[in-house]
Amino acid sequence: MGFPIPGDAIEQSLDLNRHLVHNSAATFFMRVGGDMVSEGEVQAGDLLIVDRSRTAQNQSLVVGIFDGQLVVSRVLKAENSLLPGLQDVSVITNPWEIWGVVTHIVRQV
Repeated sequence: MGFPIPGDAIEQSLDLNRHLVHNSAATFFMRVGGDMVSEGEVQAGDLLIVDRSRTAQNQSLVVGIFDGQLVVSRVLKAENSLLPGLQDVSVITNPWEIWGVVTHIVRQV
């Protein structure tokens, strides 16, 4: 008696797009560089799946444009606006734009 070959039980191939991408026309894959990392939740080298068609909510993980740079941050709701989750929101002097909502993080282990 032996062990079954793992591929024997698989009837179809695994399509990650089918499981991780809900709107292919608005979904982008982004590799995180050191400049984008926010408070250790996202690590350099991670692959982000970002959906531009989704609306950010309070506590959403987003890719935003802040001072001309792409940054990854959780958003915080404050007075009818969404702010990047910085330690001190009083430092925000320039407007920022939410580019897309992170739906998944793929990390190599």
